[in-house]
Amino acid sequence: MTEQHPSSASGIGGAGWLVGQSIGLELDVALTAVRGQYLLGEMSPDLTQLAYAVSSDWLAEGMDLLGRGQGFVSTLSILASLSGMLLETDYSRATLAMRELTADEAWQRLLQQEGAGDEPMPGDLSVERASAPEALVALAARLTLRSYRRVGLEPTALPTHERGLREEFGRAIRFLRDGDRHSRFWHWLDRFYYEAYHPWRSTRLDVLAMMEQHAVAMLGARDQRDGVPTLDWLPPQNPLRLRAELQAAVLAGRLRVLFWVEPFGMADVMHLEPDLLCVSFAAPGPIYRSFLDFAGDVAARSKALADPTRLIILRLIRSFSMTSTEMAEFLEIARPTASIHAKILREAGLITSWQEGREVHHTIVASEVRRLFSDLQRFLDLPAEAGTEGVPDDESLRLESLPRRGND
Repeated sequence: MTEQHPSSASGIGGAGWLVGQSIGLELDVALTAVRGQYLLGEMSPDLTQLAYAVSSDWLAEGMDLLGRGQGFVSTLSILASLSGMLLETDYSRATLAMRELTADEAWQRLLQQEGAGDEPMPGDLSVERASAPEALVALAARLTLRSYRRVGLEPTALPTHERGLREEFGRAIRFLRDGDRHSRFWHWLDRFYYEAYHPWRSTRLDVLAMMEQHAVAMLGARDQRDGVPTLDWLPPQNPLRLRAELQAAVLAGRLRVLFWVEPFGMADVMHLEPDLLCVSFAAPGPIYRSFLDFAGDVAARSKALADPTRLIILRLIRSFSMTSTEMAEFLEIARPTASIHAKILREAGLITSWQEGREVHHTIVASEVRRLFSDLQRFLDLPAEAGTEGVPDDESLRLESLPRRGND
């Protein structure tokens, strides 16, 4: 789970490390959970409680503001980066700076960051900021891609990835002080924070304290301005253990690391700034185990489709039921063989069967077939194609079916 955005005012660069919190990164994970990126079965019980606390009218408005798309919300990390508040832990201080930031100020800060780079930026940056908001979005996306390349990472589907970055930045700048959705967004976020997130987070303070103590004990210091951190204490799922490019950049003193203390128990969240890498470091817990269970469930259901005969059966019964005898005659196979194929599809939940006399009838469960494809798409988390916005149908957004608080 990766989010990367530029920051013109992180105030931290080079070697060393810091153990700390970030309210901006926290809120992005929280909003991702309640918006529906996590399936209900993937969340820890604690995170599920947060989802339950969100009212249905708040969620509906959030879908409009943040979009219904697949993938992580990165709105608050973008705004925190642009306003120099990525390392702020206090909600009021952090969001005050974000609310007051104008598009012109964000443009100037990004230009300063571009000029501080160690490699030239392609393209013409002489476009006046006031002439087109697209110039701000394009510059922010290009700086983000440069941050990837500086540590040796290159997106596999560059045009699609860059388009996704532009969509995220384009959404975030509408919440700046002179953006058309400024007041509505911040009113909505305040309600979420004070009614749902802050009460939930208060139950996790002991967890935050233990995580911070553990990291400081492993590293030997909370804030080290030189040297490189030890990494062998991190779980195997951590980006600094998985990505040789990131590890090399840190060990060479080209990236300072924020070991991000967070309340969710995330093992693999990463956020890259031009001079700062933020990584979560929790040991794999309920979320990771649910992730593995979910992968096994999707694989088992997908296996039922891995036979052309069973695919043909699904097509045959897409509109009207058929008996095992009718399917066998169409496919020119033995009736017991048709029954075996039907049993596999039924055990995967893709068809339903019932007996009438001596015949067994079968019909497709269209919602379960769609759910399989939706779950596979969610699991792979592929970048959205142009003109799409992830998974749009309500069936796939199963968090919306949670019993939530009623409207106020």
